[in-house]
Amino acid sequence: MKVDGNVTMSGPQQVVYDTLSDPDALRQCLPGCEKFDEVSPGRYETVLKAGVAGIKGTFIGTVTLSDAKSPESYTLTVEGSFSGGFVKGVGNISLAPDGGGAKTKVTYVGDGQVGGPLASVGQRLMAPAARMVVNQFFRCMDGQLKSRQETGAQVG
Repeated sequence: MKVDGNVTMSGPQQVVYDTLSDPDALRQCLPGCEKFDEVSPGRYETVLKAGVAGIKGTFIGTVTLSDAKSPESYTLTVEGSFSGGFVKGVGNISLAPDGGGAKTKVTYVGDGQVGGPLASVGQRLMAPAARMVVNQFFRCMDGQLKSRQETGAQVG
């Protein structure tokens, strides 16, 4: 299953990159995240509660940030298991200045595989569910950016 798209985020490229790769922001913005603990630099053990089309479960796995080229790009790899199934995915995140540098265009391209009960749901339901999760994630991250900039403005 392929997922791709782009979003414009409220902040300069380096600030957006730092937020998108920050473990605390990731923990807060991954839908259903119950655990997001660093086990080595750029590698995190995760526990997420999720569901699609009446199939709900707990996902236990790892998220790895690699190939970091700050502030331009990184690779996000997700691997894990749930209720007799598995999820594997790799996504490439690219960032570029937008709007004179006050905003950042984030482009994502990913490919994922699902096995077990969720695979029976099929592409027809999985693709819209994946887009919904991605949209929730980036909306939350944009909120993190705005909050950090307001806090930074008050401190400075």
